[in-house]
Amino acid sequence: MENIKQEKAIPLSKILQSLQYLTPDANVDPVVEEGWKKKVAFLDGVSVQNNVVVFLFNTYTNGFLYMSDKLKTLSGLDPELFTGMDGFAQFLSRRHPAQIEASVKLQQLSIESFIEHQPCDYQSAVMCLSYLFKNGGEEYVQILQRSVALEVDEIGRPALLLNFIHYVGHIKKHDSLGCVISIPGKILMYDYDHELNEIGPAKTFSQQEKIIIGLLAQGFDTKSIARKLFISPHTVETHRRNLIKKTNCTDTTGVVTFAKLINLI
Repeated sequence: MENIKQEKAIPLSKILQSLQYLTPDANVDPVVEEGWKKKVAFLDGVSVQNNVVVFLFNTYTNGFLYMSDKLKTLSGLDPELFTGMDGFAQFLSRRHPAQIEASVKLQQLSIESFIEHQPCDYQSAVMCLSYLFKNGGEEYVQILQRSVALEVDEIGRPALLLNFIHYVGHIKKHDSLGCVISIPGKILMYDYDHELNEIGPAKTFSQQEKIIIGLLAQGFDTKSIARKLFISPHTVETHRRNLIKKTNCTDTTGVVTFAKLINLI
């Protein structure tokens, strides 16, 4: 945590108060809610096979409707800790104190971007949030929370979110805090600057960067990519360094994995 300013924990009451934008007057039809709860039950198998935690979240009530048992295996935490009455508060309290407020702002930005850029098929859009989460061993680990809207309201606001939580400490820098909104044909990335205490401008991938990531994913090395694209190895290496910096990953292998998670490739 050397790169994050040490801050005292923010009172959860203050954080929950700031999340009123996630609690509109309307609500999700209980029948719809129950229907999706039954549909996602099979995802326990997906969770076990892929070492990810799956959960269903109601943005109107800030309530966890379902959370896979894989959470206990991967983090040492009981799913019932979050599916209870104060589950959302418990979930927020396990984010790093220096990241809680900023991560909430990034989540709000993700939802606003989702509404603004929403495609006809809203379930093809993916919202990702990377932050530090305290596991059952009281250790902060880097995770990536991928969210897909199952239902939206009349203005396009996500109502029910299906979420997948991945451990990404092996590919992302330990203090990474940022979000990605991915829709067909467009990817926007936002990072939180700990020094300036603000969200940076949106970052995108150039066409050349997308091609290079795709070639890296296919196993091409620097010289092979250079020959294929008719550019110098030095230019390829520059692109590789820039991609590592842009994605806050540890190396280009991490960049490829991250690209897959955000639906870039």
